[in-house]
Amino acid sequence: MTGVAGDRVTWWDGIRPYFEKAPLAAFALGISSGFPYAMIGATLTTRLAQSGITKSAVTAFALTFLAYNLKWAWAPVVDKVRIPVLGALGPRRSWLILTGAMVIAAVVLLGNLDPGASLSAVVGAAILVGLAGATFDVVIDAYRIELLEPRQLGIGSGMSQYGWRIGSAGAGALALVVASGAGWGVAYSLCALFALPAILAGLIVGEPERKVSREWPDRMGRKPYLIFLAAFVPLFVLGRAIDALLSVNILSNMVLVGYLFPLFDLTARRARDAGRSSHLTWLGLFTVAGIGLGLAFGWGSVEAVVPLAIGAASLLWIGTRPPRGAVSEAKVGPLVEFFRREGAWLIFLFILIHKLGDTLANLTLRLLFDDMGYTNNEIAFYDVMVGFVALLVGIFVGGVLYARLGMKRAVLISLVLMAISNLSFAALAASGKSTLGMAAAMGFENFASGFGGVAVVAYFSALADLRFTAAQFALVSAGASIIGRFLTGTTAGKMIEAMGYVNYYLLTTLIALPGVALFWWMSRTGLIDRSIGTAGTHGEGDAREGTAG
Repeated sequence: MTGVAGDRVTWWDGIRPYFEKAPLAAFALGISSGFPYAMIGATLTTRLAQSGITKSAVTAFALTFLAYNLKWAWAPVVDKVRIPVLGALGPRRSWLILTGAMVIAAVVLLGNLDPGASLSAVVGAAILVGLAGATFDVVIDAYRIELLEPRQLGIGSGMSQYGWRIGSAGAGALALVVASGAGWGVAYSLCALFALPAILAGLIVGEPERKVSREWPDRMGRKPYLIFLAAFVPLFVLGRAIDALLSVNILSNMVLVGYLFPLFDLTARRARDAGRSSHLTWLGLFTVAGIGLGLAFGWGSVEAVVPLAIGAASLLWIGTRPPRGAVSEAKVGPLVEFFRREGAWLIFLFILIHKLGDTLANLTLRLLFDDMGYTNNEIAFYDVMVGFVALLVGIFVGGVLYARLGMKRAVLISLVLMAISNLSFAALAASGKSTLGMAAAMGFENFASGFGGVAVVAYFSALADLRFTAAQFALVSAGASIIGRFLTGTTAGKMIEAMGYVNYYLLTTLIALPGVALFWWMSRTGLIDRSIGTAGTHGEGDAREGTAG
């Protein structure tokens, strides 16, 4: 059977959409998107644990993932800036090449550092991988969403999840196996090649056709700019305090990154609003120099204090200048457009909490396996390989049910499955070391993740406005795990030491329930349908119908 006989639907009709150009490209993009996560996630956790690093310090490395949660701050650059020379290939393809090269360089650097010799150097390299990987992610997500038609979002999300897990699991397994014989440096260098599929997909498929004209606001009011500046000091001090408790310097550096990336764009817009030249934004270089000198010589040194004082005074002077003329209401930025929608704050609350329990559980699994005495080869087989097969099944089932049940019911089912999966980790911790128990727990968890990856990612992709694809999906995807990653990095290790693995995983199950209840309520009230952006409605099909085509 290879086609349709009359109105009868054949098996090929269900499979054919997976072989269309855009979903296949989404698969390749997913491979490259997933592997940096493994390099600073489970793989680095195993490497640090085997080097004798304390649990609290190991879990603190989850804070390097905050680069993925801060990426919305610099994502507008991807939508707005044309790269010299490479830009001739098109905005999305040129950014794929540049950010892919950055990821390769950062991963190779991380692999050739020794945690036992200099943990601070490993922290710095892990942050670089996080920053490069997060920016690569911004470009990949924007390219994927613009390639896929609304009717393809479910299938495209499934293919992207297939690729993501292949990239993440494949790189993780390859690193463990190669490191056993050739060392971590060689292992990480080989894994860096996983950045190539996205670059090749961009070169082969070309620029996306589903675009709209982008008009960005060119001015920023006095009040929001001053709030942006004023919030820096308390956030940085809080980050330093938490870093001191964890004996690492990660969170404070993430705060620096989150501020420095958007600083120049926002300052240029504030200067225009005050009737001044946008070139005044380069006064921010004093601040950058002061921060660099502060990190090198200490925050109280003359070398740091002088440029910091000049930079702060310059930015405050720009910020306090009165506006000249009325700000045009016709142009709005990605955040304003998103939060003007009906029920936007409830939607964002769901984004923040829906995966909290799942994130708290998954980022600590390698600690559980190490404490239970599993070897690298056992972890590679039962966690990575068995889990991967279960994931493939989950993605397939998720794709089928997404097409049959529609987006809302598919998302609700996936949320319930992900909450229940945390119970399997509690059961494994309670039963003791068991290869069968590990296979069952990881099988169920990956099945739930695969199912959820199709439905939830399709919904989040459909939320984007095509004018701000990179910026808005960066906001959504960043919000989806920021709380879980922060709590994992700051408290998970201590919680496990205090209450044990069984109670910890039971707690993560309870934490997952509010997200399930909120989505059910939003579905009942019709808020889900009303929240969809042009990425879910502009083009062939309508994501709210949940059909595959």
